[in-house]
Amino acid sequence: MPQPDGFLHIQELRMLNLNLTGKLAPELGQLSNLTELNFMWNHNITGSIPKEIGNIKSLKFLLLSGNQLSGPLADELGFLPNLLMFQVDLNQITGSLPKSFVNLISCRHFHMNNNSISGQIPSELSSMPALIHFLLDNNNLMGNLPPEFSQMPKLRILQLDNTNFGGTEIPASYGNMSNLVKLNHLNLGIGARK
Repeated sequence: MPQPDGFLHIQELRMLNLNLTGKLAPELGQLSNLTELNFMWNHNITGSIPKEIGNIKSLKFLLLSGNQLSGPLADELGFLPNLLMFQVDLNQITGSLPKSFVNLISCRHFHMNNNSISGQIPSELSSMPALIHFLLDNNNLMGNLPPEFSQMPKLRILQLDNTNFGGTEIPASYGNMSNLVKLNHLNLGIGARK
């Protein structure tokens, strides 16, 4: 029997590895009870990530890896208070990281690697208290490693290799990161050896 709310009661939408094509519809933002939105490994989903997804306050898993998504990440995606995993790796995302992502206070896994994200990493993101994995390798980032990242209490993996941070040194404060087990950055220390 059809639900009177037009399927807005749906809690999980798992559409991974189905060879889907086309764009993600803005109407996804109307699924107000959704906890998982998973379109990983379809390879041919194009267009930008709809800003309307930022309306789904119940969302815990936003999993869009392995597609051809492009365009910048909308500020609205930073207002998902229950989000645990934000994975958009292996796409064609451009633009800078929104400072609004500092509001992702529950996020543990932040996988943005293998895109074309540019600009400086906002130091404000150091206020993400639950972050464990912060993967930004293989992007077009530039600038420096924010020393403020040493204040992230749970961070275990920080991957920044194959970006444009050439010559940047590891901030001394990173030595205080007792939980950090992996820091990847192929160009670190070049400036120090000159």
